[in-house]
Amino acid sequence: MSLFGDLSRAPLPDAHADFEDLSKLESDLISAVGGWGSFEERLRGFFRSAIDEVIDTARTGRFFFADLEKTEKTYLGTKFEIILRDWLAVPKGIKLDLLIGGEEVDVKTTTSSQSGGWMIPPEAIDELCILIQVDEINAICDFGIARARPAYLRSGKNRDAKTSFSAEGRKNIWWIANSFEYTPNFWALTTEKDRTEIMQGGGTRRIAKLFERFQEVPISRVQIEAVAAQDDFMKRVRRNGGARDILAPMGIAILYSETDQALMRDLGLKFGKREFMSYCPKTNAEAAILRASKHID
Repeated sequence: MSLFGDLSRAPLPDAHADFEDLSKLESDLISAVGGWGSFEERLRGFFRSAIDEVIDTARTGRFFFADLEKTEKTYLGTKFEIILRDWLAVPKGIKLDLLIGGEEVDVKTTTSSQSGGWMIPPEAIDELCILIQVDEINAICDFGIARARPAYLRSGKNRDAKTSFSAEGRKNIWWIANSFEYTPNFWALTTEKDRTEIMQGGGTRRIAKLFERFQEVPISRVQIEAVAAQDDFMKRVRRNGGARDILAPMGIAILYSETDQALMRDLGLKFGKREFMSYCPKTNAEAAILRASKHID
C-alpha cells in the first residue's frame, strides 16, 4: 500500500499473533518521528548520511561504500542504531538498543544482498526488533519490525549463539517500508572526469560548480563538507560570498531541507534530512516564489 510517494507498507493481517504488538510499535515509531511524511523524508536521508560519514570523503579521499574496510562495514550497524535513536528521540533500552513506547526494541541491520541476513543474539529472542536491510549499490532499503519468536528463527547458531530468521519466519515481518529508494551516493552519479573537475579550485567555486552541473540531485550535508574541504563549509554555500551569490544571478537556487522544507515540498522535490538540492524554476510562478524567498535574483 502506497502511503507517501515511494513508501510501500506491508503490515501483517489482523489475525496474526503479533498484530497487536507490531501495530503499536509502528504507531509509536511513526509518532516519535513526527508522522508518515516526516518518516519518509528522514528515511530517505537516514542511510545516506550514515554511510557518507563512514566513507568520510573529506578526510580519506574515498567516494564509495566499496572502498570501506570490513570493520567499517561492520560498524555501520552501530552507526545506523545511533542515528535512528537520535531521529526517533528515544532513549537506549536497559537490555536492548532502544526504548520505544515503553517497550525494549533491538535494532538489526544488514548490508548483505542476501535476504534476511540479520543476526539475532540470544537476548533478542522473543523480543521486538527493527529489521533494516540496505542495498547501497541500488540505494534501496527495507525497514521492518518483528517479534523474534523461536519459531521464526533458524535452529542453527553461530559461535556467538546468534541465529537468523528462516525463509518461513520472514513471512512474520511487518514491513513499514519495502524496497524504498533512499538518496543514492551522489558520487555514483558522477564520472571520474566530473569528480576531478568538481574538486578543483577554491571551496566556494567547487560548491557552485557542483550545484550548477548537478541540478535536482539531493546531496547530503556530509558531501558538501567533502567538496568544500574547509572547516566553515556551510559559509561556502550561503549568500554573502558563497555559492548562492554565484548561482542566484543565473536563476539557480540552492535549497536546504532544514530551512527550505516547505518550499521544496511545494516544488515537488524528493529529499532527505540535511540534504541540499539546486533547482532552476520551470515556470514564471516558480521563479516568482524563488525570487521572493531570495533564492534567485
